[in-house]
This record gives sequence, structure tokens and C-alpha cells, in this order.
Amino acid sequence: MIFSSDNGGETRVTTDAPLRAGKSTLYEGGIRVPLIVRYPRLVPANTICKTPTCNIDFYPTFCDLLGIRPKPQERIDGITITPLLGKPEAKLNRDTLYWHYPLAKPHFLGGHSSGAVRKGDWKLIQFFDTAEFELYNLADDTGEKTNLADRYPDKVRQLTALLEAWRKHIARKNMSAFIPQKLKTQN
Repeated sequence: MIFSSDNGGETRVTTDAPLRAGKSTLYEGGIRVPLIVRYPRLVPANTICKTPTCNIDFYPTFCDLLGIRPKPQERIDGITITPLLGKPEAKLNRDTLYWHYPLAKPHFLGGHSSGAVRKGDWKLIQFFDTAEFELYNLADDTGEKTNLADRYPDKVRQLTALLEAWRKHIARKNMSAFIPQKLKTQN
């Protein structure tokens, strides 16, 4: 049994406290969701894993658990999280997560056209419409209250480079509309 969600709660009817914001944003309240797995043969009862995963990891995990190999022409974006199921302290072969949320206009729930990258405890949000950046250390600031972008310009550059490289890599895979026009003209 798996319980999860595709996005955070809608802030007009719920709260994601202590996380910031909710559905339609790339703040933690919009992208951090619960994942509960019950699989007694593999998952020890009452264990907690703190490693971030994505819903795109479900398919490769199910394939792994069933001993199925995806077809060679299938593009798999996620990775198997099977190692975490048996040992919550296990390490995955991934330390960076990406989000892409291009919008023609702000979302009625408050979200703005943006992209984000998380590497370890550091998370950068790039707003496409304003070209502004926000940087957070999630280990110290889960609620994303203190934007550290001005204090850590090297970290902003490092994470921005990762985000741009990821977008270009994805765009090469037949997704020409993936990079917002405003960013295309800036590069």
C-alpha cells in the first residue's frame, strides 16, 4: 500500500504549516508531500526515512520490485527507491531534484512561473517572470522564511548552473517548449 500526493494542500482550505505556501508553488508547502509505504515483507514497521523522493520514482521502483525491465525505448525519469524501503538510512544514487513550473500568468492560488532545484539541504527557486532567485537551507529553515540568495551568491551560481543544465538536457529530449521564452532570450 502506498499513500502519497502530487502536490501540497490548497491554502484556501488547509494549511501546510510549518511549510511555506501550498499547491501551485515551488515552496515546500507546494511540493513536499507525505509518502507512506506499507509492505510488511520489505518495509520494517514504524520506520521513518528522511531521504527525499519523487512520485516519478514509483514506476522504476515497481519495476524493480516485480523484476521487470522497462523497454529500452522508455525514458525513465525516476530511480528505484527499493534500497530505502528495507533500510531507511540507505543512500540513493541521486542527490539533486528538479522542478519546472512554467506559467503564462500567475496561478489563481498564488504560484508564479518558476523552476527549482534541491541539492542536499540547499534549494534554489528561480522565478521566470521576474528573474529573481530565492535560496534556502532546508536543514535550518524548513519553512523557507529566510532567503539566503544575497548571502551566498556562489551557491546561487552553482545551483543555477545545475538547473540550467537540467533544463537544456530535458529540452533536447523533444521538449522545445520546455524553456520559457524569457529565459531563451536571456541565454
